[in-house]
Amino acid sequence: MDLTGKDVIVTGGNVGIGRPTALELARRGASVTILGRNEVTCQEAVSQICAETGNNKVEYKVVDLASFSEIQKFAEDFKSSHTKLDILVNNAGVVRPPISTTEQGIEATVGINYLGHFFLTHLLKEILISVQGRVVVVASKAYEYFEITLDSLEGESPELFKPVEKPEVEQYCKSNIARVMYARELVKRYPEISCASLHPGTIDTEVYRSSGALYLCIASCMRRFWKTPEQGAQTSIYCATADLGDGNGGYFVNSALRAFNEKQINDEVQQKLWDVSMGLVKKFLESQGKNM
Repeated sequence: MDLTGKDVIVTGGNVGIGRPTALELARRGASVTILGRNEVTCQEAVSQICAETGNNKVEYKVVDLASFSEIQKFAEDFKSSHTKLDILVNNAGVVRPPISTTEQGIEATVGINYLGHFFLTHLLKEILISVQGRVVVVASKAYEYFEITLDSLEGESPELFKPVEKPEVEQYCKSNIARVMYARELVKRYPEISCASLHPGTIDTEVYRSSGALYLCIASCMRRFWKTPEQGAQTSIYCATADLGDGNGGYFVNSALRAFNEKQINDEVQQKLWDVSMGLVKKFLESQGKNM
């Protein structure tokens, strides 16, 4: 698919599967904006992509998805220079973040992997809707291993978003349940936008850089069985460029539509998750004197 004239954002496009995702979209002619926390790796990614593709319409912005303030500033700046957004790849993620909470006091794994992307997409939705844009949500098969309950979404300080003493795999799994349900709910709330969530496979990337020593030791033994970042990026690229058809809002593995695990995916919880997340967004925007 030729992407000449298309505007694309890839979060975490500086490292891991995000970099070959951004590279391939640029190779197809898109104007690509990479978001990352590390300016050095962002610069390296842009230099590599421009050199390999001959496409000089590639830029980066340093944005921390743990900070609503930084996300808001980026979105405002981007909208001031772009009238549309054709593809948003919500790719960035962490397993065990180096911080315990986000700027808003949210547990960091859920806050970065899910809520930061939720807020980013909300702020960019008008320029996505204007061209019937595509949102790609990189999740994980890990969503199948835990549940988000209605009880965990109740109250002024919902359990799902509360900081924990030591983030564990449970938070990572729950952040990915939230991502998958978010992708499903997005197409219901905004039918002008198409969306897909996906499992890229087990990839040899920096997503595990903050994991504990035991996990890293086990991972080093298993690494030969894992996909390369280039292999892992293929489903993201497919979901960004293919005609989703009946797969709109669906979950993809190896570039093919996969049925949801119905134990983890619940419509009532999904709607509640959206409403609670929007409540957190609204609270922040009101504190900044902004409207929804």
